[in-house]
Amino acid sequence: MLLIENLSFSWPDANMPTLSLAALEIAKGEHVFLHGPSGSGKSTLLGLIAGTLQAQSGIIQIAGTCVSSLSASQRDKFRADHIGTIFQNFNLLPYLSPIENVTLGCEFSLKRSQTVLQQAGSLAAEAERLLSELGLDTAAQHRSAAELSIGQQQRVAAARAFIGQPELIIADEPTSALDADSRNGFIKLLFEQANAYQASVLFVSHDQSLASLFDKKISLNEINREASSC
Repeated sequence: MLLIENLSFSWPDANMPTLSLAALEIAKGEHVFLHGPSGSGKSTLLGLIAGTLQAQSGIIQIAGTCVSSLSASQRDKFRADHIGTIFQNFNLLPYLSPIENVTLGCEFSLKRSQTVLQQAGSLAAEAERLLSELGLDTAAQHRSAAELSIGQQQRVAAARAFIGQPELIIADEPTSALDADSRNGFIKLLFEQANAYQASVLFVSHDQSLASLFDKKISLNEINREASSC
């Protein structure tokens, strides 16, 4: 699902690369835990995978497409079609309902919209189904997002990432504001949704106590070294 080879990225005026990865691979349907301390380059790596940043050299391939060779506009479209993201701060629109926030996951992707319409008949119906399966009750689904608890907002963000069945789910520190029981419960729900259609999950966190729940654990510090030549 994700293949990275000989990747190098440097911020302007930096003395050395922020990231220099020889190889990173995630299989279809695999749940991967990526950890590293603050400043290790986790957010930079996610930006490169999502296509919001462009590496100076190397290959990033997602679902068979070499996204590192696409233009900025092509990367934007690819991200909308194939990647669902759960942000640390959730990035919900506070004045919209959970259902409206979730359907925004299809706003810029005809591919994901068509997938939903073929299977559920309407975007709202699929949003309601996902929210219910992720534990958000019907009453909460019709409030404004600003009225929800942190845990409820987290479930809305997850449903938005999953709607339309993108092949890769990126979760960036999504459990940092939750207690241990809530974190474990949320990850269980996350895996259930991913397993429903074999989505791959890249879960990024500094909390290594969660690592045992995943198929594979990767330390960014250990793999971030001088990349081999092409």
